[in-house]
Amino acid sequence: MKKELINFEDFIGKKVTLEGKVSNIMWQHFSTFVLDHPYTTYIDLDETHQIVAYSKEPIENLDYIQFTGSIIKIDTQNNDPHSKIHDGYVEYQIIIDTWKYI
Repeated sequence: MKKELINFEDFIGKKVTLEGKVSNIMWQHFSTFVLDHPYTTYIDLDETHQIVAYSKEPIENLDYIQFTGSIIKIDTQNNDPHSKIHDGYVEYQIIIDTWKYI
């Protein structure tokens, strides 16, 4: 049975707990730099949704994890004015505080 995904817009800046599988395939995403969470991991929430996660320590095993953190919103509205991307695209990512293999 497929789990229903949450509406991330309602949880920007709030703590959420999610489960997924660390991916060995990086889909195309925006990325950012989070000073105190320098490691980036791509996590498949299901077969059609992937989230970019930032953590303090590397998450190295390609396994299922449960992770808790704060949702952030990345969008194209603040791009360089010379960029060709100005379509208002939005992506939700997560800054992980804790995680464990499940």
